[in-house]
Amino acid sequence: MISTRLRCTLAALALMAAAPASHAWTRISCDLGGTVANLPEQMRQYRVDGTEITQLMFRLKVSSADIPEGARADTDCTEFLDREIDVVLENAGARAVRKGKPLKLRYRYDDSLGQAQATRFELVR
Repeated sequence: MISTRLRCTLAALALMAAAPASHAWTRISCDLGGTVANLPEQMRQYRVDGTEITQLMFRLKVSSADIPEGARADTDCTEFLDREIDVVLENAGARAVRKGKPLKLRYRYDDSLGQAQATRFELVR
């Protein structure tokens, strides 16, 4: 007879092996290039401690998407090509983005950070 403890351990191992890979954390990093499709809007918020959070929001028409050298990606980044995406840059000045001008961004998605912080855009310099 198999002990109850060993039976529970074997059941847990079988359940873990049967779980789909989609339950693993996803990390994506892509360098996106394209043109700014609309006028950027700047939003400012103030925290309780008085510090300011500035967000710059606009749409980017993506024309190129590559995986940065040395970065890990679970996708080939082609899902962004020929699409307009909504972009939110934190603590970027309003002069950094102009309508109709080319722009390069680094898109990072990390599922392990939680839904509110998973997506992040950064200007590539």
